[in-house]
Amino acid sequence: QNDDDVVECIKKKCRRPHLSTMQSKASTITAAFIACLVAVCHLLPAAAAAAEPLEKDFNYNDALQYYHTETAALLKQSLLSAGFAIDETDEEDEIYLDFATRALTAEKKRIERIRDALKNDAASQNCSEGDEQCSSSSAAADYAANKNDKYSSDFGHFLTHELKPGQAELMRWEHDGSIVQDYAVRVGLPPNLVPTIKAYVKDMGLLDIMTNMLYDDPLSPGDANWFSFQSPYQKEMIAGGSIGTDEIRNFTWNVERPAKKWKSDMHWFNTADELSHEEGLRVLAKGGFDQVLQGIGEEMGLDTLNVDSFGFVAVTNCDRGFIHTDWEDVDGRAFNFLIGIDSPEVGGPELIVEGDRKGEIYYGSNAGILVGDGTRHGTRECDHRAYRGVRITCSIYLSDVTRDNLETLAGDTTSIFPPTGKTAADWVWTQRGRHWSKKGGRSLLDDVGRKPYNVEDSREGCKTHLCIRDDDEGMYRNQCMKTCKVFMDDEDYKPGKERREVYGY
Repeated sequence: QNDDDVVECIKKKCRRPHLSTMQSKASTITAAFIACLVAVCHLLPAAAAAAEPLEKDFNYNDALQYYHTETAALLKQSLLSAGFAIDETDEEDEIYLDFATRALTAEKKRIERIRDALKNDAASQNCSEGDEQCSSSSAAADYAANKNDKYSSDFGHFLTHELKPGQAELMRWEHDGSIVQDYAVRVGLPPNLVPTIKAYVKDMGLLDIMTNMLYDDPLSPGDANWFSFQSPYQKEMIAGGSIGTDEIRNFTWNVERPAKKWKSDMHWFNTADELSHEEGLRVLAKGGFDQVLQGIGEEMGLDTLNVDSFGFVAVTNCDRGFIHTDWEDVDGRAFNFLIGIDSPEVGGPELIVEGDRKGEIYYGSNAGILVGDGTRHGTRECDHRAYRGVRITCSIYLSDVTRDNLETLAGDTTSIFPPTGKTAADWVWTQRGRHWSKKGGRSLLDDVGRKPYNVEDSREGCKTHLCIRDDDEGMYRNQCMKTCKVFMDDEDYKPGKERREVYGY
């Protein structure tokens, strides 16, 4: 009759009718109930056993055989009953495929609710007073419940089941399992990725700046500033005696606050030259980002991928999310991958993604959100100022570079590096296919760098001390790229050599 009846059925060891009996009573025992029972018993062996073991002679094979036979018939009959044409019930028809996806996704979600209820019931029965493991589980459950309480009925919500590292799935609406948008994807994160990124920016000093700058020294809308850092990885090498202090490299980062139309105190922190960009790629390599690239490449049917830029977004309050797209008209081959790095526990959902309506979502520790060609999204409204909280998100731009989308990719002005124009187009072209290929043989871990590339200053009399100016949006740097070391000389870059050999890590 309902989910509770199914749970009780399992606890009482419901007997499976013999296959012949089920077939002879197909008119009274619906395929839908059998499918549900098979799914429950298949997904919940551990949870059911915690209550009372199933009988040893329970045979899945008969049930699964019947399930596979009857599922298609049930789906087709459901469509016909709802008034769809008979040709729309063909298993290769888009109507059938979409309905089947929605129906089975909804059923999976229902089964997961039953499973969770059984696990929680079993855990509560096995807990004793003072049990630390039980306390931890209870705290995790309370935290999850607290997150759900902060969802708003004004927004739609998405399926957010756990994903394996690199597992990429198009985002789907929770209520019916339908696809949100063709280029909105959840991707499972490798377990070391967020800790690796967070440790890097912390040891470099950037995390402290992102955490405090918005409160103590915020920029005005449209303004920018510059920072110079040294690599935590190089510092480790100095401490270990493998290099001297004279070999330390300085990395330039840029911070800017977008225009007032963003209705927030959001600040963007980005690598500002090729050397800092290359360092960011080593961070991603150490964190296992290759799994993410492979998942995205395969799910989106791409030829190659490379990382275009690496940076962060920090915000303490947002009055209204500015809904926008990062990419348009790129043939579905350019993306922004967003990863939650830090967020106040008492904060609500962090991102808005728009399909036929607006939906809200937490980034979570298990998955990142990929937004691509024409995907409308924005920061979820928030206000963390009462407790001096900051929401920090890592933003990684990716692309499958082709001649058709090169001009659009080179024209992106989201970050100061790479610069825009023909110089940027030439540099972007040297990056194509660098970090993943459907043919194999490319990765961040074994990265051999870009193709050869050198630039010259486009104006005379360039001065190093003028390279970092807060009032010209990087225009001087763009005219004095060699003097300002916006790009590395090939003599230092060493194209074709493994990056870990060039940099030492």
